[in-house]
Amino acid sequence: MQKYNLQELIEYNDSRFNPKVLVNEPGYRMVLLNLRKGQSVPEHANQAVVTVYAITGHITFYENGNPIDLRAGEVVRIDAGAQHHLEALEDSALYVLAAGQSAAKPAAEAPQAEELDLRDVPRPLRHSLVFQKLDALTTGGSFIVVNDHDPVPLSMQIDSMRPGQAAWEYIKRGPDIFRIRIRRVAPAAAPEASVPAQPQVAGKMSTT
Repeated sequence: MQKYNLQELIEYNDSRFNPKVLVNEPGYRMVLLNLRKGQSVPEHANQAVVTVYAITGHITFYENGNPIDLRAGEVVRIDAGAQHHLEALEDSALYVLAAGQSAAKPAAEAPQAEELDLRDVPRPLRHSLVFQKLDALTTGGSFIVVNDHDPVPLSMQIDSMRPGQAAWEYIKRGPDIFRIRIRRVAPAAAPEASVPAQPQVAGKMSTT
């Protein structure tokens, strides 16, 4: 059992919207989405039904081009696969719950996600290779990263450089092998920033 105080977790970023992932499990994702006035989330679609509850502020949602206002205390349901984006008219905090998956294709018929095994890739090249794979995905596409340790710095870099665009899901979390599914959940809002190769410092190695 886990309990969260959402009011205490509200934290804004003046340069971009700030998503805080609270739970990320197969078929169940819980996020606290924080937006300053004027910030927006680009158009995207989710394979699951999404419920959005406004904790504070005033948001305009656009689903398939149709606007709807959402104010503190109100909740909206977004159908699986519906294209939507949103704009903050005030500083706002949203509780976002995505549960279940689209029933369009049974799991047994779903294509296998490509695996990217980083264990044999030189450490300075790992981040840039993962970003190349992510940037090549269409919305809803995914691949699986395999590593011999938990690549937490990579997850943080994706959140920083591709905010709101990717979901990070652990399939196997150690102790010897880590397998993580990286799924593109939203398209790029602007030209993507490139990721330089990780420099090595004498006597030290990158830990990703």
